[in-house]
Amino acid sequence: MLYPYYSETTTTFFEFLKNKIPPLGLLYVGSALKEKGHEVRLIDAEEKKIDLELLGKLIKNYNPQVIGISVTTPIFKRARETAAYLKKMLPNVLIIFGGPHLASFPKISLEFEEIDYGVVGEGEVTICELIEAIEKKQNPERIKGIVFRKNNQIIQTEPREMIQNLDEISFPAWDLIDIKNYHDIMSKRKAFVTMISSRGCPYNCLWCDPEGRFGKTFRARSADNILKEIDFLYNKYGIREILFYDDTFTVDRQRIVNLCNKILEKKWDLIWECRTRVNLVDEELIKLMAAAGCYRIRFGIESGNDEVLKFVRKGITKEQARKAVGWCKKYEIEVFTYFMLGLPTETEESMQETIKFAIELNPDYTTFSPTIAFNKGNDLFKWAAERGFIKKDYWERFARGENLDPFPVLETNILNKNIILRYSKMAYKKFYLRPSFIWKKILSCRNIKNFKNYFLIGLNFLFGKIEA
Repeated sequence: MLYPYYSETTTTFFEFLKNKIPPLGLLYVGSALKEKGHEVRLIDAEEKKIDLELLGKLIKNYNPQVIGISVTTPIFKRARETAAYLKKMLPNVLIIFGGPHLASFPKISLEFEEIDYGVVGEGEVTICELIEAIEKKQNPERIKGIVFRKNNQIIQTEPREMIQNLDEISFPAWDLIDIKNYHDIMSKRKAFVTMISSRGCPYNCLWCDPEGRFGKTFRARSADNILKEIDFLYNKYGIREILFYDDTFTVDRQRIVNLCNKILEKKWDLIWECRTRVNLVDEELIKLMAAAGCYRIRFGIESGNDEVLKFVRKGITKEQARKAVGWCKKYEIEVFTYFMLGLPTETEESMQETIKFAIELNPDYTTFSPTIAFNKGNDLFKWAAERGFIKKDYWERFARGENLDPFPVLETNILNKNIILRYSKMAYKKFYLRPSFIWKKILSCRNIKNFKNYFLIGLNFLFGKIEA
């Protein structure tokens, strides 16, 4: 079995600043298949900078029976073109698409003949059942969570239940990649890896896609299970830094307390960072996380206006943000904040408030992203479509191949795209070109490498976009 990987990419001002994040989803799927006795190879074409011609040669040499491609909506067209190229080269190969795009557009995806099957939702169980059915030439209609063609009709089976006990899932198949080739431009150590300790986010932000990623039901691995994987990575691959890629790391406070205490017992030379919400931390937890090696926390704050935060159902206040950032600074944890500009009900005045609030909080890093009317499944898109700010069939047309913007900035009768983009650019300059901020970064540099990284990151924030 072969799984070429295609990650969603964002054009940056400097090509060499792109992050190279391990393809965790495919590593989990690969692990599940290997457990069932299948031979699996993974080509991360993005990481290796492989063009279509070289990819075709590699795959032809492997001569697989099945090719799986992980797909997000913005790169669906490119992935489909790749599938058509491979299908022409190997007519008998079966091509399976999976990933977030299939959750949103399962039947539309199968309108293209180069795609034989789609896996909808979490793939570990589904892909194994599908491969078994293919091998035994069984009717796939009994398999939950897939879409396929039969007698010129597109059939979607009933949804697959979410995996409830994540401890039952095997660790990612790290042997399918060269782990040393992956990094985050903002990581502090070379021996770096990402990890997922939970799936799903129980909150209800306006832009959240209920069908995408891992859904709204929060499911978590136990502290012992996480510790076991860290121990494996620490000793097998020499990993010394971990980015927990959970949507919301601290939903279950006691789980994090248990994990931190167990990490402290190990006395590892290990640092880590995570992503969570400002209303899901407190001073005691922050202090413990810092002691256990947490050196950076990423908070989605989104707006500096409480009324906007309330309208978009963020479920936090500016005061909670002040407290969370303050605790992090007290215990010397770096803070990375995310803000959005051009949210529903937003005005130029509220965007100015957001920029001022970001400067007041003074995190170590921040981003100011234009609000994107992304994905037909979320309430943000529905809100915009009902008011005529975006066509209701926009994403269906995009999925069928129309030449539309894969990142459409939300425009309203108050703010147009040009105004929002102008404020985004202005926000970066106001935040990162402050003399106090620049001087603080210079003083915090421990060596030339630190200085170089800060300089490059700053340029990328000002002229491009850091992937997060």
